[in-house]
Amino acid sequence: MEQRARLVGRLGHHFIEHSVLSTGVAHGVVSLPVLVPACSCPSLFSSQIIPVSCPIVKSPPSQPDLVPTSLLDEIVGYLNFSSGVTDPKFLRNLNELFRELDAEPDDSLAKFTKLAEQKITRLKSAGGAFADTTQAEAVLKILIQHFLPEYREFHGDLLFHQESRELWQPFFLGRACEAILSQGSPWDETERIVAGALEQVNDFVGYRPVAMLESGTPSEPYPHEFVRPIPLYIRGAGVAMGRYERIITLALNILANTDEHLLARAWFDLDRLEEIALDPRAYDFDHPVNRRPNYHFGQWDPHHITNDGFYSRFVLQQVTLDALSSRCEDHVYPEDCDEDQCWLEAASVLAGTMLMAAGTSGDGPARHDSTVTLSTLLPHIANYRDEFYEQLLGQIEGDHGGRLLEEADRFRQPFGAARQHLNHELARRRALQMQRVHLAYLYARLGYPEAAQRQADAVRIPAARM
Repeated sequence: MEQRARLVGRLGHHFIEHSVLSTGVAHGVVSLPVLVPACSCPSLFSSQIIPVSCPIVKSPPSQPDLVPTSLLDEIVGYLNFSSGVTDPKFLRNLNELFRELDAEPDDSLAKFTKLAEQKITRLKSAGGAFADTTQAEAVLKILIQHFLPEYREFHGDLLFHQESRELWQPFFLGRACEAILSQGSPWDETERIVAGALEQVNDFVGYRPVAMLESGTPSEPYPHEFVRPIPLYIRGAGVAMGRYERIITLALNILANTDEHLLARAWFDLDRLEEIALDPRAYDFDHPVNRRPNYHFGQWDPHHITNDGFYSRFVLQQVTLDALSSRCEDHVYPEDCDEDQCWLEAASVLAGTMLMAAGTSGDGPARHDSTVTLSTLLPHIANYRDEFYEQLLGQIEGDHGGRLLEEADRFRQPFGAARQHLNHELARRRALQMQRVHLAYLYARLGYPEAAQRQADAVRIPAARM
């Protein structure tokens, strides 16, 4: 109960803000400890059990004229006076502002830039603490006009398949602002600031075995291999708005209410989780590195280690998130299953795959020594995975629970339909990649370069295209 209270204090407030709670539904309920404010004070919470039918991640209606104004004041204040130290409140404000701006079809980044420039002008004319807004103006200009285009160019091969709208998420922009601010003045040295910010932001390469050259010297990853994962959750700031908000919020709620001993067996401690991020690189099914078991489910970032020696950033693969989401977005579920139930099942499988990936990585570099082999590790992972799904299945009641029990008997595993959909979708995407690559080779050898180029352009992976 003591640890659960800590989880409530850290994770719960954001979840309840963006959830629609229902005390009775026709298709069954999930009795999970939902994090509800115990009083008007946001620092006090209780773990009261409330029946929930798939919380819908939507923010409540707000006053568009008032909310952006108050958020902009604090955002501009951070840009003008901060030295780049991470501030969860700044990130949260940025996230909520983009939520307001995203309600309209126009470009959110362009609208944010215009609003921020107008706010800086008004604050500067008002005088006082904002009489000098040189830093805020410079940071905003460098971010929009220099850093983001340079980041795009720097990763022209690695991220060519990503739309700018998918990359420029609010938490990513917040991390970019932190990197720019940490470079310090003078603010007219644009080249120095952008180069330093790029080096600071590009901090993830993932599982990367180091090759040994014939001379015996280890080969280091190239700078262009490093990328900045897109933050989906940051401790203290909450879950990022956007396409994955719903499934990430549900999965975190499920993990927060999972048996503590089971989490310990998976070496997954929410107290150490500082960030969940999305690897924006295309997943290469044919690369030897990606044949590591459970790698496509995600991993603890091996280079993000706390002073206590534990991993703190969990990185998900986009191919897995997209595969899980596609079952709900494309309505690939039975007639007796509604969309809310589908999202809960998708989030349940996401939580399960995260625990599997955490077991493979371990919670720190010292977790798995040379005596641990796949033959000893995989049975351990399979055991707690099955127990996790069985425990979660037991919490689902009503028609939804009955359908899942029948489904578990038919597929011979809990949440069988959602898990099978994930496996089939991953296999389909892998087959499509192999098909495109080999067709490109075939057309090229037959002397049809245009046809070969069309097949190669359809492949997202740089190495395969080359």
